[in-house]
Amino acid sequence: MTSRNFVHAALAAIFSAMTVLPVHGTVASDAPSSASWWLVRFTQMEPRILQWEAKSPDLVSLERLKTYGGRTVYAVTITNPKVSNDRKQKLLFSQPHAHEPAGTAAMMDFMSQLIDGKHLDGRPTDLDRQALLDRTLLTFIADGNPDGRARAPQDWWDGSQLPNENFFKVMFGETKDGQRFQRVDRWSTHDYQPAFIGIAYEQINDHEYVEPNRCTESSFFKLVNRCSTKYGYGYHIDLHQTEFEKSKYNAMMIIPCLQKELPQTIRDGNQRLAEAIVAAWKKMGANPNPKIEPLGYGEEQLRYFRRCWGEIYRSRVQVSTEVQNNNPRTPPRRQMELQEAAIRTAIEVALQVAP
Repeated sequence: MTSRNFVHAALAAIFSAMTVLPVHGTVASDAPSSASWWLVRFTQMEPRILQWEAKSPDLVSLERLKTYGGRTVYAVTITNPKVSNDRKQKLLFSQPHAHEPAGTAAMMDFMSQLIDGKHLDGRPTDLDRQALLDRTLLTFIADGNPDGRARAPQDWWDGSQLPNENFFKVMFGETKDGQRFQRVDRWSTHDYQPAFIGIAYEQINDHEYVEPNRCTESSFFKLVNRCSTKYGYGYHIDLHQTEFEKSKYNAMMIIPCLQKELPQTIRDGNQRLAEAIVAAWKKMGANPNPKIEPLGYGEEQLRYFRRCWGEIYRSRVQVSTEVQNNNPRTPPRRQMELQEAAIRTAIEVALQVAP
């Protein structure tokens, strides 16, 4: 067997739990997580979210959006309704990518602390829950692409199963000649027939797929926009992961690609929040990139962001985390801890500013 064929065969085995064309109507993996504190799949998350709503209807409210694949994207908003929202800082936390589960795990654990008073593993929280409920309105879109996550062959990525060159094919798919499928905002099976469809993409109709944070037709963006209209957030933190494969860093903060064009108050808010999260990571012993700047995307990718995120960038403080994925230097528990630190720090920074 040639080297290339060996790699292809190994990748095919990894993809055995994933969907091959056609996607709609096939059985997804949605296997149970290997840890009680790591809830990232729809079948694990939905029962817990509905349990929270039933247990604490005075604190928890849900926005729901059904995906083409039949699952539901949830936006969970937690606050004390007896205190006027005008007196609160309003923050939105979100995660659009199925291959970046640590942000999902961190949000689920943080919500457990806020609602149940304990971590998902049973440890008591140190949060001042009542103060947070009285002073903030917090919305969590913990999984913006549950259909993609259901096709993931692993619950987390720790670097022990796949080299990153093959992990990228899990993300975006593989062509019939063994190449990584392209990264685009939207594509159709009328035009492309990849051998494997990457878990980053969400199917939105019989033949079209989108990358959730690059297309407003995604379930993720529809719910972000609905909740933004309803609540008018002052802060939006998108929780991402990347591999840092050839970097000494294991985390970094990203500010909007339109940073220089934004109102000065928002530019200052973006910078202040990003710096605070980097400082929190350093205090934890992580090694974040000290530079805070927009990602250096090419014009095609920048066009997607301008179209989808431009209005958001101009209306609120918005930053994105990047925590190391698929690397033994940052195990899953650590990935989750770094994302939770970003959540906590964002709330702390927001509360330093009067609403």
